[in-house]
Amino acid sequence: MPATILVVDDDEAVRIMLTRILQSEGYEVLAAARSSEALTALEGSPVALVISDVVMPGGSGMDLRRALATSHPALPVIPVSGFSSEGPAEFAATHPNTEFLQKPFAAGDLLDLVREVLAGGGGEPPA
Repeated sequence: MPATILVVDDDEAVRIMLTRILQSEGYEVLAAARSSEALTALEGSPVALVISDVVMPGGSGMDLRRALATSHPALPVIPVSGFSSEGPAEFAATHPNTEFLQKPFAAGDLLDLVREVLAGGGGEPPA
């Protein structure tokens, strides 16, 4: 059974691109446009990994990571950003199960990081 990955990004084009890249490698993908939608999606589906934009309206990717640290502490998260005043690389370095990916990135770099994170375990066990 392929791993399920939740993609969170307020930019529809980016969400679609990430979804297609991940699906091309056999992953199941859930998508959300904001942090609140991501938290709702996690209530009903076991997810192995979250890939989230950092800069989003209504709650940043860092806010989402903080919430997940409480509600889903073993769930790995890959925050992605081209720019953020919150220092996502430093944030990731101090939060377990968090690996930052700088935009722009090549599809191969994303997939390599996804495979690496998933191979390291973590994620939510199937219900």
